[in-house]
Amino acid sequence: MPSVAIAPAAPIVGAAASKLAALRVTLARLEAMFPPRPQVAPQPAPAPISPVSVAATAALARAHSALFDARAAKYALREVYGSRPGRFAQLRAAILRCREAQATYAAAAAAYHASPAGAALQAARAKYPRF
Repeated sequence: MPSVAIAPAAPIVGAAASKLAALRVTLARLEAMFPPRPQVAPQPAPAPISPVSVAATAALARAHSALFDARAAKYALREVYGSRPGRFAQLRAAILRCREAQATYAAAAAAYHASPAGAALQAARAKYPRF
């Protein structure tokens, strides 16, 4: 017994034929109103991310966060006008922590700019003039 999938289709007659014709006319009108989108060429695969770049970026972010916190702690001591004996020692410690954080940030920034991510950043910056 032949399969239904390979059996020839029955001819469409009567009301079904007119409905199919109306559907084809509507489809043709819609295709004229909305032409198919142009095919976009496939994008090349992105370059793999270097672990060195990831490590340098993470180190720079950590150093920036530590610098921000040390600077905020130093500036917060401006509002403290106590006459405690350890006030100047506290100020000196905050200033030293801030300087250490600045040195760490400078080293992390140098390492970042020496990494492939830093080179990509410099190339992107070179495309656009600064104001």
